[in-house]
Amino acid sequence: MPAHVAHDDETLEEVRTIPMWMPAPNGPLVGVQLRRRGLYGPHWEGIRAAFVPGACGAKEDFLPLMRRLVEADHRLFAVDQCGQHETPGVDDPAAYTLRSLAEDLAVAITASCARKPVHLVGHGAGALVAATAVAEVVGRTVASPSKYPTLTLVSPCWEGMAAVDGVGSEDWERCAAAQHRGGEVSPERGEEIRQRLARSHPQSLRGLTSAAAPQDLVARLRAAGLPMLVVQGAEDTVVSRALTEDVARQLGARHRVVEDAGHLPHQDNPGALAEILLGFWEECDERVPRARWEAV
Repeated sequence: MPAHVAHDDETLEEVRTIPMWMPAPNGPLVGVQLRRRGLYGPHWEGIRAAFVPGACGAKEDFLPLMRRLVEADHRLFAVDQCGQHETPGVDDPAAYTLRSLAEDLAVAITASCARKPVHLVGHGAGALVAATAVAEVVGRTVASPSKYPTLTLVSPCWEGMAAVDGVGSEDWERCAAAQHRGGEVSPERGEEIRQRLARSHPQSLRGLTSAAAPQDLVARLRAAGLPMLVVQGAEDTVVSRALTEDVARQLGARHRVVEDAGHLPHQDNPGALAEILLGFWEECDERVPRARWEAV
């Protein structure tokens, strides 16, 4: 396990932050799990959720959000995808397609969660990976959790990061800075981003910054028949509100806006995003009819 992976947070005495190796076809993913201290064996029936970062992102980006969600006694996982941040990469470009990354995600979650239901949350290009993982489950039972109860797309880069004005597909440091509220980062955050990019495999960065939703993804997601939510920061300058509203409409999903947040609402306003997710997961209990979550 890399020495600089996330570790136990001493400020949260009742919460465990557990680094993980999560097996996957292209090599194990480095992940982190947050849960309350106590017994959490494979038969634990509480809510599990997994978070997938996008281009220039990393699992640590979700920690402010996860620390709020764990207070509701949920078990939470976040991963670095193949070649991203602390997960080693491979040189084969085929490993970085949406389908391949989605396969990695499905296998890793299955192994870590004992085939228990897992709410999926993806950000940016990671939203496309999470969406593809859900779409791939239709008609399939191998290497997938028994059920994805919900799918949440946070600031989904449906048309790819390359569409950001003035940022080329391989201008990764500027791409990362553009995702922050106001397009500005502190010196400390800037150094963190540079270190993260230096550890990432170029193929991973190219794959995620150029990823866009295939034409059949909407139809495949609707066929999956699960409740979906699209969330966006009110000050997002990377993905337009018109685009996220259109994606939500096509999917038959709810659309929510996080105030005082840009493209990274899980960092800018994690408390507000946590409330949205908790409400969504609670109302999507199996006893709630699917029609309740059709777009209105």
